[in-house]
Amino acid sequence: MSETPLFYATVLFLASMTGWGIFMLTRKQASRGVKVMLAFSAAYLLGITLLHLFPELYHSDVPNVGWYVVAGFLLQVVLDFFSHGVEHGHAHTHQHQGTRFLVSVMISLWIHAFIEGMPFGGVVEMHAHDHAGHDHGHGHELHDHRMSLLLGISLHKVTEALVFTALLVGMGMRMGKILGWVILFALMAPFGAFAHYFIGITGVADLATFTPMVTGILIGILLHVSTIILFESDESHSFNWMKFAAILVGLAMAGFVS
Repeated sequence: MSETPLFYATVLFLASMTGWGIFMLTRKQASRGVKVMLAFSAAYLLGITLLHLFPELYHSDVPNVGWYVVAGFLLQVVLDFFSHGVEHGHAHTHQHQGTRFLVSVMISLWIHAFIEGMPFGGVVEMHAHDHAGHDHGHGHELHDHRMSLLLGISLHKVTEALVFTALLVGMGMRMGKILGWVILFALMAPFGAFAHYFIGITGVADLATFTPMVTGILIGILLHVSTIILFESDESHSFNWMKFAAILVGLAMAGFVS
């Protein structure tokens, strides 16, 4: 564990508050710019997941680590049922059903955001493998991809908070109360990062095992969210060149980052 996740937590919090600010200024949930950013962030996250997180995950020493990916994917399927698509950038405010609806959305978003923030609280250092008495120093290294992942998660947080704010406004909630709920949502990812950090420094779990497990669950979540966003069609079911260009740029950027 090299440092506290204060920087990552701050960026994640500000990203969510930026989404709230954008909606309050524009009063638009799904402008062209938001849709392009959504496509870019989804493609970038998918690229980071497939090109970097997946290979590193399978270099870990955790047995059957793929099951954590499956668990994360299935978890997001369940969370989607309760969040009504806020993670994908298209919650429908006309479907609200009062307090029970709001509670289900909030709990699912909290869980989603908490897990998204957890990997920023710890990084596994390089470990070497000793084969037949020979120490291979180059070994399998779990690189610190937190900075590159931070960009994608932060953009995702902007769109999540924007849609969540639109949902609360559509329910007729007072502005002060909306701000309070958004701040609480914005704190969930930082809470996840610090929870992971304190698990490491207190020795509750071995990070060499715990971090790959958390990463596997996050990978499953990101695979579900990013593919849903990318494969959703426009209302007219027409080819969107701008969205396609954003996807290509996002995948290309994911390929170049380390």
